[in-house]
Amino acid sequence: MHAEKPESLPSAVGRTLGRVPADVRLIVQRFQDHALDPRSSPSETVELVRALGYRDVAAFCAAAGLPAHLAERWVRFGISTEMRQVLMLMASHRRAVADAVEEFEAATHAGLDDFMAERGLI
Repeated sequence: MHAEKPESLPSAVGRTLGRVPADVRLIVQRFQDHALDPRSSPSETVELVRALGYRDVAAFCAAAGLPAHLAERWVRFGISTEMRQVLMLMASHRRAVADAVEEFEAATHAGLDDFMAERGLI
């Protein structure tokens, strides 16, 4: 009876890598972004969506067309660093619009601030 010689590790790795998707690097990065990198706390997540004018995370997700299970996960575990950056950018733009409306209103007294506030835009 002839025992088979074990395959060397470099050969096994090379053979395995030949079978994985070409974008395995992106899969590993996604895993790191969502599982290993620090996440925003649930309370910071709630503060961010409120800064965008939503009463809670579920309302934000519904308005964005995101599934309800995502809202539940964000409330429980917070959001990824990259999503935090996106929400902070959105909040920054919202503040910039509010500042511009305030400046415009101070000069014109046209009621633009009330108009924008009634529509939840500032």
